[in-house]
Amino acid sequence: YDTEPPSVSNVRFMQLARWMPNIGGLDLQEMHRILFSDSTVMLGNEWFTGMKGYADNKVTKDNIKANTLTLPFIDKNGKNYNALVPTISEVDSFSMMPIESVEKIYSANDIGDSGMNVEAMKASAAKNQMLMQLPNLTGGRGIYMILTAHAGDEIKMDQYAPSTKKLHFLKNGLKFKQVPEKFTFLTNNLWITLNASVMLNKSSKTPEFPRSPEDNMEGDPDLQVVTVMNLRAKTGPTGMPFEIIVSQNEGVLVGLSEFWYCKTFGGYGLGGHDRAYYVELVPEITMQRTTVRSKISSSPKLQRALEITSEMCQMNNLWHDMEEGLLCTPKELYEDLKAKGYDWEILLATRGYWNYLEDENPIPFLSTMDLLKMRKGEYHPKWYKGELKKD
Repeated sequence: YDTEPPSVSNVRFMQLARWMPNIGGLDLQEMHRILFSDSTVMLGNEWFTGMKGYADNKVTKDNIKANTLTLPFIDKNGKNYNALVPTISEVDSFSMMPIESVEKIYSANDIGDSGMNVEAMKASAAKNQMLMQLPNLTGGRGIYMILTAHAGDEIKMDQYAPSTKKLHFLKNGLKFKQVPEKFTFLTNNLWITLNASVMLNKSSKTPEFPRSPEDNMEGDPDLQVVTVMNLRAKTGPTGMPFEIIVSQNEGVLVGLSEFWYCKTFGGYGLGGHDRAYYVELVPEITMQRTTVRSKISSSPKLQRALEITSEMCQMNNLWHDMEEGLLCTPKELYEDLKAKGYDWEILLATRGYWNYLEDENPIPFLSTMDLLKMRKGEYHPKWYKGELKKD
């Protein structure tokens, strides 16, 4: 639901999706997998009424069975868990969501009239009522709700009045605009973008990681590093900033972000030197600064190796209760599994995400934790066919 039209379109979604192997080239709107609406079509309260109707329809007696799938996770009795088909809904932005009662005030009064004085209160009350309903609406119906809000400097009528800090890691004097207070504590995760800067090479002033040798325009702002922090999390830590690499044209660059994460932590899992390096899980693929982006985009094997390496780096940095002897370096993992007879061509032709059991997927599942346990001899994937051949 777009409250600042025309800021989103199916064409833009398809442009971003073309880099995603599962949905690239598909028209999700034509397939009825995605629905766009905006404030020129319906007001915010109308949209929310429609969303509630959709959510309730998912779990009616006639529909709930068809909307329930089987998870690959086992309960204490050895049976698989079930879950509702997920629905992702986004409001961009919640700050600018128009409300019918407020629109009526606009229609009945001229700008500056005393009758306009209650419009902010009416808008805040309506948004507050929506937020109060969301936990039960989403949690019981398999809905994941994304709300964006504008952040900016707090404007105080009394410059000597002290600022009240609602969130420990929120910068003093910064507040979320035109959203009620419950926005900051009813959310499961509250992310804030702290900074975005253009990634240019210091000497050439061209993109730090070009798409190709021809991608050499000085000052090109397409490639950016965005710093994000979780201000409130109900299931994990808060206050830790991290960086994501984003292309204005291509969207989030997952593999390059994983490479950047490892590089910023002392080159974790990267061999070679600063001008020519490789990922230790695929030492046969060598890269330079000017070729790393193109090689990642063209090699699924390299993408998978970076995913595993970055997850190991996160484990090394953040998981302080790992079983002793389980965690190792990527180089040790590569060499020890190879010594056991595993073929890394097979190990990297896997996926790190799970599927519902009803969704067939020819790509076998293998988590980073699975790999660490295979190194210790505590696990062997059933799908791995053939003998373990040792040199």
